[in-house]
Amino acid sequence: MTIKQNREPDLSTFLRPKSNKSSADYVVNTIKELLLTKKIMPGDKLPSEMELSKMLSVSRGSVREAMKILSAFGIIEIKRGDGTYVSSNIDGKVIFDPLLFSFILTQPGVDELKELRLILEKDVIRLVIKNATDEDIQELRKCQDAMEKLKNDTKENFNEELLRCEMEFHQIQGRITKNKLLEKIYNFVLEYFRPYIALGIQKHASGSLESKETHQNILEAIEKRDPVAAEKAVESSVEVWTNLLLK
Repeated sequence: MTIKQNREPDLSTFLRPKSNKSSADYVVNTIKELLLTKKIMPGDKLPSEMELSKMLSVSRGSVREAMKILSAFGIIEIKRGDGTYVSSNIDGKVIFDPLLFSFILTQPGVDELKELRLILEKDVIRLVIKNATDEDIQELRKCQDAMEKLKNDTKENFNEELLRCEMEFHQIQGRITKNKLLEKIYNFVLEYFRPYIALGIQKHASGSLESKETHQNILEAIEKRDPVAAEKAVESSVEVWTNLLLK
């Protein structure tokens, strides 16, 4: 797909005010509809915060909150000193899936998030143990070793690297299931959880290294083909993640 850069579409025809003066959900949903109906495209520049606030009759705070949500999911890119753009790298991603947007707008509680991760991750680990080859396990080990090296890392991009390793570890497991439907669903949920995982890392970067230990336990259970140990390791991993969110 050829992306036209720096296009600034006139959205005044498509944006309508809303009576609720503080609805970030409305702003997010409006952007979603503009994307799905191709009124805005990857690479397009969005109106300024003030302009969106006036067009939609919502507070600037609501616009700002909506932009944070959209940015966290990679839908927009905020370029300081330049403006806000629809991401050029989302073509083909599940980000455009209306179901993902409905997840975003649902705003589930921590307990619901925990239950969803537990249900899905237990099913994934079961198939991983059943279908993993030696090469698959070696790939997981390589990812785990990369996370291990982060233990004493003091680089400025530590959080980003830790998040990358965290996501990769789970994405590899999705492939190892050898079930394309489950892998797609798992990747969808992982993408949804990305901002929550990032939040846990940002709030407690040192504490989030506990996830490295739980990953090690998961890996060892996979290597031993031990479903009982694997399930316990998954439960521990999700518990660590939940605690990081709540602290």
